[in-house]
Amino acid sequence: MDGPGARNEFIVVSGEAAGSRIVIPHGDVPIGSVDGSRIRLPVSGVSRRHALLTSADGRTLLADQQSRNGSWVNGHRISSPTELTDGDLVQFGQVRLRFIDRKADGGHGAPHGSGGKNGTRPAPQPSGGRLGTALMYAAGINVVGILGNSLASFLTELTPTWTWFITPFIGLLVALVIETLGYYRKGQGAPQRPPAGHEPGPGLAPAPRRPLGVTVLLTLLLLGGGGWLVTAGVSYAVGYFSGNEDGVQRLESQVVAEAQGVRVTVLGVQSTAHFTRVEILVNNGTRNSISLPLFQNALLTGPDGTTFDASAFRSNWQPQIPAGGQRRGTLNFESQLPEEPSRVTLSFATVFVQGFDGPKSITVPNIPLRPLDAEVSALPAQPAPAR
Repeated sequence: MDGPGARNEFIVVSGEAAGSRIVIPHGDVPIGSVDGSRIRLPVSGVSRRHALLTSADGRTLLADQQSRNGSWVNGHRISSPTELTDGDLVQFGQVRLRFIDRKADGGHGAPHGSGGKNGTRPAPQPSGGRLGTALMYAAGINVVGILGNSLASFLTELTPTWTWFITPFIGLLVALVIETLGYYRKGQGAPQRPPAGHEPGPGLAPAPRRPLGVTVLLTLLLLGGGGWLVTAGVSYAVGYFSGNEDGVQRLESQVVAEAQGVRVTVLGVQSTAHFTRVEILVNNGTRNSISLPLFQNALLTGPDGTTFDASAFRSNWQPQIPAGGQRRGTLNFESQLPEEPSRVTLSFATVFVQGFDGPKSITVPNIPLRPLDAEVSALPAQPAPAR
């Protein structure tokens, strides 16, 4: 058995407590950050019940307790109980400890490699690994910011009345994700170094590192290509869900229809990747306010007689038109018209009149369309010549 004057020690070699000594009690010694641990290490990266140290019969065994960051001896993560020898460098989280065997040093406790006449301090840690990790985290944070901004833009366009809530909520989510990335970065164990003066043999060769150049290249790809992919994907999603997609102008000439003082002018017809967009101008020449809602009321009839409903969700249209006023907007129909030249019909099945002056419905027939593959202008079509 170890005598009371021959207790082994740990000497802290990193952090603010560098140089302090931790006497290792006899028997089973739990190591962790929780109160009640016989060796308590309240340091970042140390789990609540991190490891178990057993000191008995002149031997000291270290066993990891399935900790998140692992227990390390001389730069190697241990997976089974490992016997410590004098001068071993042990790491839990971000704290490094030098094991001192009192029997091996004659009870004087001079730490190996910690100074003295012939002692040397551990060599400075290479910065390449840390720089690469920092660049990768910076790239991740940049992508999180792009996603947050894009999502906020999409949601505010989708639901403008909730802008006051969406923007700070997305900002909070981005901040939480960035803080989580920072937490896990801090919790990573620092790269290990062998004891001073120790020449690692073939079995102790350090684990291969990713070259800094490769890390920088991956970072640039993530920042550049990843950012482009994210932007393109979000732009596609915003265009599809909002209906605001770029399209090809197909209207040959503007068409006007009038009924009892209400005049509808078709200004343009665009074919997009998913929709047919019809731009109209409505003039209310009656003495009453009228309403032209879209839901199950605005209809587009194709050349084969197929009828499509306008999407109130994806259209840019306000139905109320005051007496003597006008309204301009865009109606989105979830349909694809034939590519060849054709004629379509736009109609409002019901005109809701707040009075007695005005039509019950209105139809704009014979809207001429160019073929889809023709070289046409994206500008609104010109009015048809008077006949």
